[in-house]
Amino acid sequence: MTREQWAFLISIFVMLVMCSSYFFKKKSLYLIVQGTGITLLMVSYVLWKEYFAMVGLVIGLVRMLVYLFYEQKNKETPIWWAILFSVLGVACYLIINLWIQKTAKWEDVIYLVGLVAYAFILRIRNLNLVRYLVLIPTGLSILYNALLGAGTLMVVISYSFEFCANIASIIKYHVWDKKKQSVEVKENEESQDSSVDIVG
Repeated sequence: MTREQWAFLISIFVMLVMCSSYFFKKKSLYLIVQGTGITLLMVSYVLWKEYFAMVGLVIGLVRMLVYLFYEQKNKETPIWWAILFSVLGVACYLIINLWIQKTAKWEDVIYLVGLVAYAFILRIRNLNLVRYLVLIPTGLSILYNALLGAGTLMVVISYSFEFCANIASIIKYHVWDKKKQSVEVKENEESQDSSVDIVG
């Protein structure tokens, strides 16, 4: 199989892994599955020869492991970690694009903004809030890969499915489940009222 075919197959698997992460209720499981997806996506970017994106994902993977460590200790990740990961992302952009490759692709700035956004959003312990906010960097990732061209079409599709899966999880946990809970509460109140009437 060719390099491109391998990248395509990996991207399909990444899509499935990333989409599944939004349907976990525990933040630690969400981070573990996201970390697995990031690892596979790194391989895909190497095969497409998109080295800045690949290095950005290495930072993302380390960030995920650090945040997972704090999550498993039931502690909020200190904000200085988010700042550190953001600075590392900017440094990678300057070193890889300006110094080594001597090509400052403006598209990479979109990816860089997404990396910084992920650094601050994923440290939040409230998974409900994370689901809403992570739509921003995921949307930027779709735009970035779309601008890179046909070589990363499957990655665009993967991120698009991830974006849709995130919206589906928001609808499930924040619309349907809340509606279901409010109906159950109303039914409980009505049954309590009727039992009071019978006793009275």
